[in-house]
Amino acid sequence: MSRILRHFTIVGDDHRPEWKKEEDEVVIHHQEKEHRKPPVPVSRSFRDVLKWLYSRHRFQIAIVCLVVIDALFVLCEILLDLEIIKPDTHHIAPQVFHYLSLSVLTFFVVEIFGKLYAYRLEFFHHKFEILDAVVVLISFIIDIIYIAQENLFQAVGLLILLRLWRVARIINGIIVSIKTTAEEKITKLRAANHALSETVEQLQQQCKQKEDEIDRLQKLLQQHQVFPAR
Repeated sequence: MSRILRHFTIVGDDHRPEWKKEEDEVVIHHQEKEHRKPPVPVSRSFRDVLKWLYSRHRFQIAIVCLVVIDALFVLCEILLDLEIIKPDTHHIAPQVFHYLSLSVLTFFVVEIFGKLYAYRLEFFHHKFEILDAVVVLISFIIDIIYIAQENLFQAVGLLILLRLWRVARIINGIIVSIKTTAEEKITKLRAANHALSETVEQLQQQCKQKEDEIDRLQKLLQQHQVFPAR
């Protein structure tokens, strides 16, 4: 499973081969030391602001919340389609849930186009993002067609298939959000590991300097016969 999932990445992940990562690890370490990530991009260009926004943990939490809300809307639509919950006489409730779900889906479409603008060609290096974009765009198009030509979806089975497609988008959205959060934690752990490694290296150098100084002083004392050599 891990061999399959490693090919599915999201924007912000490092899609380079392992040998390239190891080659650039030292350079990246020094760059992290010299250039700390500011809370807001220094250049403040719109593309940089979007990248900063998509990398924020709170934004990912908001996406997960919207995905859960969308799941509830889709569940209500399925229950109404199967008539497990009896709709009202004028069928207003199904339309309300459908438009609410479509509004959430519209936000996801805007998010995808924002990522395309912010990351450009890098977006297409990540299979998770491509899969998410395909599912969202197809779901959005089907929902628009459903609103314009509702008679095409009169069959309950076709409606359920539409809802299940939306469920696939919801599951994929949760996977993307969880993966983004996990990658953020891994990045923080790597940064902490680099800092600790640097501290250990500095302490080792200090110990070596102290040992050299002790040896020098011992030799100096022996030369002046302050105490006999061992």
